[in-house]
Amino acid sequence: MLSRIEKYKKKRQIKKATIIIALLIILLGLSSGVKTALADQDIQSLLNNWFNNKKVESVQEIEGAVSSERDRLMQDLEVELQREMQAAENQLNSFTATQKQTRLAALQEYANNIKAGMTIDNSEQQAAIMKNIDIILENAKAQLDGQQTQLNLVAIPNPEANPIPNPVVVPETIPVPELETPQTPDTEVISETEKAPEKEVKASSPSVKEEPVGLPPVEVDIYSVTDWFVLPNTSNVQIEELTITDDVFSINTSFSDILMNSQARGILNSILPGLEKHPQFNLIQYKTIEEMSRVAPGHFTESVLYLLNKSLSTVKK
Repeated sequence: MLSRIEKYKKKRQIKKATIIIALLIILLGLSSGVKTALADQDIQSLLNNWFNNKKVESVQEIEGAVSSERDRLMQDLEVELQREMQAAENQLNSFTATQKQTRLAALQEYANNIKAGMTIDNSEQQAAIMKNIDIILENAKAQLDGQQTQLNLVAIPNPEANPIPNPVVVPETIPVPELETPQTPDTEVISETEKAPEKEVKASSPSVKEEPVGLPPVEVDIYSVTDWFVLPNTSNVQIEELTITDDVFSINTSFSDILMNSQARGILNSILPGLEKHPQFNLIQYKTIEEMSRVAPGHFTESVLYLLNKSLSTVKK
């Protein structure tokens, strides 16, 4: 496009130069007549004025032509630029859609290959779970064995169905003086028969002296118990702030839950020796350690609670 403007400028310059040369020739040809006709005028001044006027006209004409051509060419360039931009945009949209579809298809194929070869081996997790279940089961059995005496119900006898037999009154035997004559077999038989009821009475006497059954169990006030466990040595314990999460054991865990875990059970028995074997432990087994600190504050001191919390929090539930 710019080469056409340059060509146009060159043509205008050649045309201008040709006009000037022609005018000069005409002026030279008429110079003799002018000299004679206009002898009194300054020919040089006349030529200068004429030439200046023509120069101004030529420059204005050239500038107008160049400006018009420039505007036309700018419009053409703008139209052509819009056309090229639209074509480039259409081409870019088509390229983007094609590449997007291709990449999505490749990604879907990759995901399908991963799904096809995806396998999860949880044998180790299953073995660990089974091991924990076995430990829990064994601890539960041990607790049930420890509570077996409480689970045995004592039948209360019905006095109407099974009346207590009247005790047999044994007559006092009067010692018989020994005779010099030997006893006959008849007397021996009689003596044996007399002794037989005495043996039966002795055999039945324990049933008469049995303690009555079916009495209500003796209620124990756990607040009055003062020997839950042997107090540990906490003289060197320095109480610090602890961060306890919900997935670990702590003083907010019940004794029964602690005993279900072998590691937590060992910690409990090492810090509170004798608690699990206490005769009244069954009365507090479903309480938390924190609750027992209100039942027996003299035993569950702040140092003991801190020591339990610090040690139990190292064991995951």
